[in-house]
Amino acid sequence: MLPEQIEQLQRQYTDKHVVVDQTRPELARFRHMTGRIKTINMNGRALVEFDGDNNRGWYDIELEFLKVVEKPPEPAEKKPAPQPG
Repeated sequence: MLPEQIEQLQRQYTDKHVVVDQTRPELARFRHMTGRIKTINMNGRALVEFDGDNNRGWYDIELEFLKVVEKPPEPAEKKPAPQPG
């Protein structure tokens, strides 16, 4: 890919929320997670960070196996359980 094409993809996809193609066996571990594209690398693949399972790694995934989705709702903060007393 040309550097201009990579820059265009970076502008188009960086910080977008995505889900993976669930039919791809190699992506099965991300099946129920929403990820965020951190950037597009120089080979045209997305570097995606998934928030589930305390997983903060970035994964190199082909754009064709990702679907852009709306930002997931923020999890509600858990209130501490009332103390008996």
